[in-house]
Amino acid sequence: MKNKWHLRFIQIFGCIALCSILAWAQKDNEPIKQGVTVSEGITLSDLGVTEEQKNQIEAMWKLKRQKHVQAVTDLKTFNRLIKDTLIGDKEIRETLKKIRLKRKTMHKQIEEAEEALIKTLAPRAQLHLTVLGILDNGLPRRTAKTTEKKEEVQKNSDVPNPVDEPSDRTPQ
Repeated sequence: MKNKWHLRFIQIFGCIALCSILAWAQKDNEPIKQGVTVSEGITLSDLGVTEEQKNQIEAMWKLKRQKHVQAVTDLKTFNRLIKDTLIGDKEIRETLKKIRLKRKTMHKQIEEAEEALIKTLAPRAQLHLTVLGILDNGLPRRTAKTTEKKEEVQKNSDVPNPVDEPSDRTPQ
């Protein structure tokens, strides 16, 4: 009887932990909405962003998220092609061409949405949204896994680090 209660407690605790992790992950992907703090206690409303502009920001954010998801899917396709030695060069070229065209189209849509939004936003709102990365700031999109996995991939890589390579140069 006591063992059943322990098992039930572990199951309930596991469900709570799983729900907490899912809620935390979903919170990171939520678009900016009214009343949300942009930075240092400033909200979009404080920056003079209208409802229409908020909808444009949300639509652009969804486009960027969609682009990210599509890029991950494309990488999975590339990995499949790398592992499949029976696929010919013609099929690889067609797949690369199709995916690159899709990427260019998506990039163009995002640029157009950004330009339309920039024309209507106040300069201070543009500044805050650029710092946050909602508007293009020249930096790639940050993901938590990237920095952790980068070190692991480098360790497992067959390519030596530049530091590990012997130098052909002699000091002058």
